[in-house]
Amino acid sequence: VNAPYLCAMLSEGTRRAQLLHDQAGQDQGSGGAAGGDTDTLGRVQDQLGAVQNVMRQNVDQMLTNIEHAQTLETSSAELSSNARAFQSAGRRVRKQMWWQNLKMKLYLGAAITAALLLILWWAGAFSGGGGGGGGG
Repeated sequence: VNAPYLCAMLSEGTRRAQLLHDQAGQDQGSGGAAGGDTDTLGRVQDQLGAVQNVMRQNVDQMLTNIEHAQTLETSSAELSSNARAFQSAGRRVRKQMWWQNLKMKLYLGAAITAALLLILWWAGAFSGGGGGGGGG
């Protein structure tokens, strides 16, 4: 329910109450109203005023609730956007860490291979002096 519609309903209720009040005043002016009718009219007017006040309070509360709902909707949209950004950033960081880990493993493997080759070279494994082929 939108606010202009509620305000129009409230205005219509006020207009009808004024119409009833005017009609009651005309009845009193013509001398047709007795003392009991005046009391009844006063009670009805008091009740009508109370109903109008309650309606106004309800409309004010509804407008406040609508504002709070819009604020909540905006906050929810921002939170959702931030969650998506966080998720994509997390994915990007995870990929970066995976590549960094892979590079570290490759560097470590290359270093171990180079160390083994260096140790074998110092031991003379690559000097070409084959053993056991026998001569003479």
